Amino acid sequence: MTYEIVHRTTYSYDRPVSASYGRLHQMPGDLDGQRALEHRLEVTPDPDAQHAHVDFFGNRTATFVVHTEHDVLQVTSSCTVDTSGRPSALPHDERPWHAVRDRLWGVDASAADRVARDFALESPMVPTLDDVVAYAAPSFANDRPLPIVVAELVSRLHHDIAYTPGATEVDTPLDVVLRERRGVCQDLAHLLLGIMRSVGVPAAYVSGYIETVPPPGKARLQGADRTHAWVAVYCGDGVWAGVDPTNDQVAGPRYITTARGRDYGDVPPLKGVIYTDATRNELRVEVDVVASA
Repeated sequence: MTYEIVHRTTYSYDRPVSASYGRLHQMPGDLDGQRALEHRLEVTPDPDAQHAHVDFFGNRTATFVVHTEHDVLQVTSSCTVDTSGRPSALPHDERPWHAVRDRLWGVDASAADRVARDFALESPMVPTLDDVVAYAAPSFANDRPLPIVVAELVSRLHHDIAYTPGATEVDTPLDVVLRERRGVCQDLAHLLLGIMRSVGVPAAYVSGYIETVPPPGKARLQGADRTHAWVAVYCGDGVWAGVDPTNDQVAGPRYITTARGRDYGDVPPLKGVIYTDATRNELRVEVDVVASA
């Protein structure tokens, strides 16, 4: 499966902006079984400087600087990605879930295990909360294999937390989301992260895209109009399993990963700083993910 993705972000201001500094995570790499075939980045007005690099978590990212005065800033990221290698099912593993966790922290941990440890710790947007621990406890009550536990938790969150655009803000605490039982893809991803980390299992926040127009006979997925968020759970032996609690499924070939981090704060699609006297601005985001021939 090959996809053409166009991600266009437009900022409009009521007063001129003298300088804009931006950083974006919209550049898919070769991970999670996908292959990045091409990427193009266009910034209007033309940037005075533009650089691509790899961040601490191994994500491809880019920065730009615009010193030309402007009242509209447009950033268009276009890419082509082959997702045919993405797994469509969770890995088969009959070990008890805690065996995977225990090896991670044991003396026989592999190099991949040691790298994964960073994702088993608290992060700024995903602290360890008593309410989240209590919610998770029934799923970890016995020796079931980790893939089965993960599948159950994904389904529980999907059914318990109503996908409700506009119900939360970027910084809405996890205990509020859990108490009110509504949120968006970012909230469900953060909840699953908190659950897995509460028992010492690494899990990473994944930012990316899902197919905008589904195949014939398939339902349109929640969150397909902008960037989407899901979770990669570490299953040991260097294997990460992508799961989407918003849609209750594995993040298979209809998904495109752009970046992984500890939480949303590590990998926002676009963030930056501007210098202006503007008091109002308008943000417009357009994302198209279309299967190519």
